Amino acid sequence: MASPLSIRLDERLRTDLEQEATARGIPLSQLIRDLLETGAKSARRDRIRRDSARVARYVAATPSARARFEEAGGTHGS
Repeated sequence: MASPLSIRLDERLRTDLEQEATARGIPLSQLIRDLLETGAKSARRDRIRRDSARVARYVAATPSARARFEEAGGTHGS
């Protein structure tokens, strides 16, 4: 089991989160875990997209990288 994490919420945010948790029929702690998990997955996907775009720019701007890319089969989606 993961170790506990302590976070501070201002009253307005806590009230909003408690209302959402109640509406979903889950405890506040579960709602916060779900929101954090969703945010972490989104951040990871965004990081992968940024890294992929960086590699694509490098390949497009570097003839030797472009040649190696083409040797390896180029894109598979085109």
